[in-house]
Amino acid sequence: MNLIVRRAAFKEILPLRHAVLRPGKPESASVWDRDDDAVHIGAWQDDALVGCATVFADGWAGADGYPAEPAAWRLRGMAVDPSRQGGGIGRAVLAAAIEAARDAGAPLIWANARMTAMSFYESAGFVAVGEEYLTAETRLPHKKIVLPLD
Repeated sequence: MNLIVRRAAFKEILPLRHAVLRPGKPESASVWDRDDDAVHIGAWQDDALVGCATVFADGWAGADGYPAEPAAWRLRGMAVDPSRQGGGIGRAVLAAAIEAARDAGAPLIWANARMTAMSFYESAGFVAVGEEYLTAETRLPHKKIVLPLD
């Protein structure tokens, strides 16, 4: 199967983002205020959207030895079709998202990562910082993660 990873329009990735990250909630729960100025990444296999992520400029407040960085970029909405997880789709989407941030001159990329995905992010070089917490949107355990890009 041929995997195509490219920049995408928000409307292209919304259905998968919503199905994976906010199931059972209204679609509006998957629309964020920064979607208009963000870079969206999509992955297609056999013409089906199977992975997505969103990155945008959003300063890092600093934590655990990683100082504040106003020029940082943030990763959000990382999702892979559950039936296709474990096949490298997430790695390809994450690599494209990191490259988009790097191309924009970001010195660091950060995210609020679900604890269930922590090993995935750590294997890509991210470092978990701070304490575990529950997000208001999902009520699932998360930790902040950072990846210096220089």
